[in-house]
Amino acid sequence: MWMPQDASEVEEVIGRGDLEETSSFDGKANLPTPKRNADLAIDVAAMSTEGGVLLYGVAEDENKRLTLLEPIELAGVGDRIGQIVATSITEVPYIEVREHPLPEDSSKGYVSVLVPQSARAPHQVSVGDDRRFYGRGAKGNRRLNEGEIARLYQRRSAWEQDRDALLGEAVQQAPYGPQNNYAYLHGFARPVMPSQAIWDRAIASAGGQQELQNLLADAASAARPSDGYSPNLRPLVWWNRQGADEWRMSSSHNEVFDDSDDAGYLVAVRMNVDGRGHLFCGRAAERIVDSNRIPPRDPTLVIFETLIAGNSAAFLAAMGRLYEVGGYQGHVDIGLILTGLRGGFSSTRLGRPFPFDDVEPYNADTYPRTERVSAGELSQSEEVVRRMLRHLFEATTGRDDFDVLSLES
Repeated sequence: MWMPQDASEVEEVIGRGDLEETSSFDGKANLPTPKRNADLAIDVAAMSTEGGVLLYGVAEDENKRLTLLEPIELAGVGDRIGQIVATSITEVPYIEVREHPLPEDSSKGYVSVLVPQSARAPHQVSVGDDRRFYGRGAKGNRRLNEGEIARLYQRRSAWEQDRDALLGEAVQQAPYGPQNNYAYLHGFARPVMPSQAIWDRAIASAGGQQELQNLLADAASAARPSDGYSPNLRPLVWWNRQGADEWRMSSSHNEVFDDSDDAGYLVAVRMNVDGRGHLFCGRAAERIVDSNRIPPRDPTLVIFETLIAGNSAAFLAAMGRLYEVGGYQGHVDIGLILTGLRGGFSSTRLGRPFPFDDVEPYNADTYPRTERVSAGELSQSEEVVRRMLRHLFEATTGRDDFDVLSLES
């Protein structure tokens, strides 16, 4: 699926005469007039069944070929597209709007709208008197018939996943079993439509296996927070192949994890060639001795919010980069779960005299969260993690404004 990167790419492709309307691409001279907002809603709803791209600022010649450049005014275009989709389609599909300004005049340019294949299709157009469902044919939109609508609902049902079961699978596949001295962080990411072509496409796009691994490691290391914490996936990671279909990126050069004492030094991400990923971090919390106590008492379980958030964001950022480079633009089921937390105290209290004497410990063993997001949303992995971990951090820190992923933290 072609998605332009900038205005020069649009102009180059149009100049070659390579573009034509297909079931996954449609070029348009401009956005519809306000009285015809339903036209845009129909275009997006129709594209959402199988996925596609709308490009504004290109027009057909007298032979009905997309060979004419007609840059449009960019001011307010993205907001208008988002508003039309949000108010004219039920349930609202995910889209990405990208502006491609002209180098010589940034107020004008081209606008592309990526409409990923939606796991929730069909989406009903709900503006005006139109309450219909639409799909795409080879040369444009068409109304779906009753049988096609029924098949899409069947597909929606088939693509539903028991995300709690996927969380359980992530815990079962951990390299270390539960132990008293540590709490663990586990995670998963699974494309709604897994495909073994994802990894191969990513290798081809990156320019090779090593280049792809470097891109994924860079994505993980760039995730906030930048404060030091250990273990982490920056600045050096180790890659090991796990059979024919899986690679592991980790903080350890060990190929076999056979010493449970090493759990607190490990964060690892396993990536399958079909786009599935699993996260393990062995030091979400650790029992430490309070040196201020004389005589010392039993070690206290301390929950490391920075480490939890940072490694979660790094994992999702790396998976998002894999989907981006591998050309996967559909939905992804994701999950995070903390295990072994009961009795833990927030690390934010460290450094105080007798830091844990006046607060109650965390009183649940686990903290599970799952969501279904678009692959594109993982490019903002900090936002996703902030949403998923908010309630945990409110409970551990006692603050509803705690945000370890903010720039100020």
